[in-house]
Amino acid sequence: MTEETPPPNADDAAIDRWHEAAVTAGLGVFDRDLVAGSVYRSPELLAQWDYDASTADRPADAKAVIHPDDRARYEGRLVDIDSGAADSTRIELRMRARDGSWRWVRWTARIAGRDANGRATRVIGSVADIHELHEAAERAQESQLRLQGIVDSAMDAIISIDEAQRITLFNRAAERIFGYGAGEVMGQPLTMLMPDRFHERHPTHVDGFGHTGISSRPMMSQRIVSAKRKGGEEFPIDASISQSSLGHGRIFTVILRDVSIRERTQRELAQAREDLRELSVASRTAREQENSRISRELHDELGQNLTSLKMDLAWLEANTPADESRVRRTLVAMRSVLDSTVAATRRISADLRPLMLDDLGLAAALEWLVEETARRHGFDVDLQVDELSANIAEPLASQIYRIVQESLTNAGRHAAARNVRVHVRAIGPEIHLDVQDDGRGIAPDDLRKKGSFGLVGIRERVYILAGSVEMRGDPGRGTAIHVRLPIPAEAGS
Repeated sequence: MTEETPPPNADDAAIDRWHEAAVTAGLGVFDRDLVAGSVYRSPELLAQWDYDASTADRPADAKAVIHPDDRARYEGRLVDIDSGAADSTRIELRMRARDGSWRWVRWTARIAGRDANGRATRVIGSVADIHELHEAAERAQESQLRLQGIVDSAMDAIISIDEAQRITLFNRAAERIFGYGAGEVMGQPLTMLMPDRFHERHPTHVDGFGHTGISSRPMMSQRIVSAKRKGGEEFPIDASISQSSLGHGRIFTVILRDVSIRERTQRELAQAREDLRELSVASRTAREQENSRISRELHDELGQNLTSLKMDLAWLEANTPADESRVRRTLVAMRSVLDSTVAATRRISADLRPLMLDDLGLAAALEWLVEETARRHGFDVDLQVDELSANIAEPLASQIYRIVQESLTNAGRHAAARNVRVHVRAIGPEIHLDVQDDGRGIAPDDLRKKGSFGLVGIRERVYILAGSVEMRGDPGRGTAIHVRLPIPAEAGS
């Protein structure tokens, strides 16, 4: 409020002019005559605040308008100014308005006249309604407290910095993660929380982000992936940065999370997967070797014995008299059983491991597999194997053979396909295997269905060979399987 104050010892005309000016300006002012013990209150003051009209000129009447909780402070200030201990004073307190409500005001007073001995004779002042401002300040403070509570209760570290990149906010999670108290870092550069190798580049990154106009982004894009604790220990973080403009400048806020446990878990998981992969490779290799041994024994030992029996049976048939019809019928039945046993032995031996895979290579083994599977399931197969793939060595050759075998079995048992295309090509350092059928088409739910061990087996074989597999189906139009396998140096032709 602007007050026009007459000089000390002003005459009554000057005082009247000051009162008139206050009325004209619409100010809520008072003028206390300490000698006469009276007070002048402007019409605006009387109209807004609940003074008793019959005692409006009495100084003591003001106490009834002051809130009981604020009267002691008001009286203390009044004593200071009346006694001359203070030339002026200002206080915020509550006064009762004409409607009975209590409103916050700013009450100011100062000495406007003294006698020859220097004692105060006249005090003037004003009353300004600041209720809305006071409530806004309270709301802002409550909002600040709520925000501080949210920030302090957050599980992630929250750090704010100003445009000079000095720390202005450091929540409790940040204290816990970094080992610093908030008082130790406030006003300090953000680089104190980073490894030394980032000190030079980081301020430039933050400045660049400030000029992008982007409100937030992950800090990982700037490869800030490590932070430093109070003891000097480095640890990995997952962080994002945001910016906002305030009246006094731009504020940057970093939200980060200590991912040490996650990184360690991921490393352990990766190691476990690698160990599992190596174990799976060793297990499948051992199983293929065992299958090969059993297949070879079935083919050589049992096959030779069955062949010998067939020769003996042929001798018996040749040397059995024609009139021994019962014996000859028995020999015919024995030959039929023996033939089916030989066929079953060959099939079991081939299922365990086709010997031609070892003797003639992948292309010949796939040709035999295609013929047998097509005959068994009644579909046509278009097989194409390029020269480089035909001469691929173990163990890759066995895995390709098994993947094709499982794919053809699925096409026959589940897809009801009539035509199947199998292409094996060497492209650069990889083998590309494509199996496509015109069956019912695999659905996405089939890929996730429990018990789909054929598909799981294909994925597992591809995984242990560090390859990739893509399976996609079009309902009613078939299924396509695309496999890419790296060619080890020892597996090349």
